[in-house]
Amino acid sequence: MKATFILLLGLYLLSVAIAQQPSRPVWPTAFSASVEHRRHEPFERHEPRFHRFYYDSVKNKDKITGIEEWHAEYYWTERIFDHNIQREYTVYLQRGSSVCFYRSINTTLPKPNFANVNYIGQSLINYEPVYHWIETDRTRGITFQYFETVKYREPKRIEVSHDREGRSETWNFFEFDSCPQDPELFDLPAAVRNTCNPY
Repeated sequence: MKATFILLLGLYLLSVAIAQQPSRPVWPTAFSASVEHRRHEPFERHEPRFHRFYYDSVKNKDKITGIEEWHAEYYWTERIFDHNIQREYTVYLQRGSSVCFYRSINTTLPKPNFANVNYIGQSLINYEPVYHWIETDRTRGITFQYFETVKYREPKRIEVSHDREGRSETWNFFEFDSCPQDPELFDLPAAVRNTCNPY
């Protein structure tokens, strides 16, 4: 009788623990978000960048907009990443001028698949409760951490550390709209595309 009671109590406690763990996160199929991006590399100084980040899985494109420095001047910058043709477009806009470059995609934007993440528990980011997930690739020396809001299950922060190389990146999401995006948002105007130069 006593052994049965202990077994049942153990099964009950195990089921409660399993019920408290949230389901694996799912990356949204379309969104726009206000993002702060920080990079840390040995012997290099990188200022944080603030962007508006757009994504659409149907079009298979990303777009980032914000102020960036180019040749010691600040420009409104639009970057479009067309994964269908593996091409990245960068457009610098300033005082009625437009300069466009294209190249093969050479920028990594977050699009995690979460297949190997482990749930750590809850944490706080800017005093907002978040679920904390982690994946460690010991072979490559990379640690990936993902934090999503408890209330809406939306991205709050992504951290990637390359321990062997001593570099890391952090993406902080301050405002997040998970919804379809205007398809034209990811297209360059014809006049800009026609003057785009290889980079």
